[in-house]
Amino acid sequence: MRTKWLLLVLALSSFAQAAELRISGASMMKPLEGAVQSARLEAGAAHFVLADGEAVVSPWPLAWRALHKGTLLAAERAPHPAGPVSRLRLLAGDQPFLELIAGGYAGTTVQDGWRLGFKDGKALLIQGDESQPFLRKMRMKDQAGARWCLRLLATHDVPKVASGMAQEAQIKADWLRYLPRKGRCE
Repeated sequence: MRTKWLLLVLALSSFAQAAELRISGASMMKPLEGAVQSARLEAGAAHFVLADGEAVVSPWPLAWRALHKGTLLAAERAPHPAGPVSRLRLLAGDQPFLELIAGGYAGTTVQDGWRLGFKDGKALLIQGDESQPFLRKMRMKDQAGARWCLRLLATHDVPKVASGMAQEAQIKADWLRYLPRKGRCE
C-alpha cells in the first residue's frame, strides 16, 4: 500500500511539472506593468498584485521566495495563429532576473539570438546553423556574460492551424529562464 501511495505521488508530481503553463493578467491590447505590491503562492499558483491589476502564473515552477521590495513586473500577451504567447518578466530596476514564456512557437526568441525550434517533436535551441537540444535544465550565458538558468517546462501540441490553404500542426513550448540564486539552478 505504501509503495502504491509513493508511486501515485511521484506520478502526480511529474504530471504537474509537465502541465501547460498559464500566465494571466495581460491582454493582447494592454500589457500589465508596474511595481509588485504583494506576491503570494496559493494552491500552486503565484499571484502578483500591482496597482493596475494582478498577474497569475500557474503552475508556479520554482521554490517560492519573497520578492525584494521594488520588484517590477512586465507581462504581455502577443497574438499568433496557433494561439497567443504570454511572457512575464520580473525585474530589479531595469535588469530582468526571471522570465516565463507560455505558448512559445517555433521561432520565438529564447535568449540573445537563440530561438525555439522543433525536430521530430523535440524542442531545440537554434542560432543560425547551430542547434542544440532544449533540455529540462541547462545554463546559458547572455551577451553580457551573465549565466542564466534555463528550463524547458513543457511542450504541447495545439490543434491544426489553417494557414492560407494549407493546414499545419503546431507544437508549442513553455519555459523559464532566471538568474541563479547563490550560483545554483533549482
